[in-house]
Amino acid sequence: IACVRTMMAGGPAKSASANKIIKADTVTVEEESNPPLLLQIVSLSPGSILFSLWSAPPYDVVMKLYIFNVTNPEQFLRGEEKLNVVEVGPYAYKEMLTNNNATFNDDGTVTYIPKRVFVVDLENSIGDPKIDRVVVPNIPLLGIQSFLENSSFFTNMGFSAISSTLGSQPILNLTIDEYMWGYEDKLVTVANKFLPKWIDFGTFGILERLISRDNSNNITILVDPKKASSQYKNLLSEEEQVAEFHIVKWNGSPGLKEWGFQQTEDGRSLNTTKKCQLVEGAYDGTVFPKKMKKNSTITLFRKAFCRPVHLEFVEEAYTGQGFKSYNYKMKDNMFASPQKNPDNECYCVNGKCPDKGLQNIAPCYYDMPVVLSQPHFLNVDPTILDTVVGMHPNDTKHSSIAKVQPDLGVPLDESTLKIQVNLGIGNTRFNYKTRPFNNLTVPLFWIELTCNELPSLVYFLLTLIIYVLPVAMEVLTYLLLLVGLAMISGAALLTLYFSKNIMPQSLNIASEYAPVPTSIITIPSQYFNKELRICK
Repeated sequence: IACVRTMMAGGPAKSASANKIIKADTVTVEEESNPPLLLQIVSLSPGSILFSLWSAPPYDVVMKLYIFNVTNPEQFLRGEEKLNVVEVGPYAYKEMLTNNNATFNDDGTVTYIPKRVFVVDLENSIGDPKIDRVVVPNIPLLGIQSFLENSSFFTNMGFSAISSTLGSQPILNLTIDEYMWGYEDKLVTVANKFLPKWIDFGTFGILERLISRDNSNNITILVDPKKASSQYKNLLSEEEQVAEFHIVKWNGSPGLKEWGFQQTEDGRSLNTTKKCQLVEGAYDGTVFPKKMKKNSTITLFRKAFCRPVHLEFVEEAYTGQGFKSYNYKMKDNMFASPQKNPDNECYCVNGKCPDKGLQNIAPCYYDMPVVLSQPHFLNVDPTILDTVVGMHPNDTKHSSIAKVQPDLGVPLDESTLKIQVNLGIGNTRFNYKTRPFNNLTVPLFWIELTCNELPSLVYFLLTLIIYVLPVAMEVLTYLLLLVGLAMISGAALLTLYFSKNIMPQSLNIASEYAPVPTSIITIPSQYFNKELRICK
């Protein structure tokens, strides 16, 4: 998201009839007067330059992982010390995005399926993730036991007995690759065998599970604001309803069922719908509308986040290449309680709202208590920060920033998105192995998504559109004006020249004159002058 790329896909675009849309008021959009050449570049349409870039973004997006390694497992499990962790990283991966199967609909939208693939980047890593090892919490054991917090005595005891029989330990020693991308866990294998509709995976890797939510989604965004139509005009501003490239539907729905969004069978919204339940109006982070306004808030959504993320305008600046940039950062109260931030009123799980600075995303992840925060518990309630040793929040180091070229809506380099993944463990029961973790928010790792350098092609296009074309068009206008004036002046001079040198052959100039014969002139005598003479 961070670099918030601009571009990618596989296969040619297709044209298709749009799905039936509920009748709603259409917002009038002022038509832009862009030159045809510029429209070919900046419009997302079949065959346009922007479509090619969007289909296969050339951005060099790097995902850096920082893992929290447990340094005192024995002392912690015996209850002698707080949980001590130390940050290990970065371990870098290059992200390659493709926006596939793009279908342009009759209602001014395009539907596509994004696909993200990650390849290890040893050059930007401190070591080899397949070799380096870390000591980390056993997420399946702790997550399932915490999930059963409100279940019966027999259910908790049964799970405790099974995990003990399988030899599940609360803290594991794994390679970075195993921890992030998958390893065989006996508990997961058994759960997958007996509860396949719930645990639909045979191996477990925390990052692999998160990334899986970002792939195979069917997304619809608006590309023609003149055809904008929304049934949520009471929740979305007029600007949000007509904004170019905003999400209209995610997997066929304008809202998130995980947070209570519901529709009637014929697709109509309910009166109980809240704005925090909607993804409509947000952006997927690959492209933003042209002519962005200052002091505005942009909303991003990726399925891995489980909820929209709001970024507020902080400043207008210029990048190292000299491009104007609008800079946005995550709000300090992004993960605040509903009392402090009403935008979060939807995001409480089972009636329990998370503490300040935390966001429970369990509804998107098998009801496992996965919790998001900013890195090192930045802006988290101090009481949470005090439960773990090794957290060092720093606003400069751990804040996110998104940089967008406001005239074209193109994401710029130097953008970075930082988010931390934690495990929010409740009051586990009847399992002595998990008891030391009771009521802890355990930091697992944090992610930094960056765009290190603006691609040469994007740099060229930005330079061409922002600096070269406007000047070239103005110069061309004056040149055409001068050429037009020169042609008019030349035509006038030629006319004067030829009219001076070409005289009628019947006339010549002579020194002799003769009276005009009165017989051939029928002018009344009172007007006739006998002294009038003409050339012979």
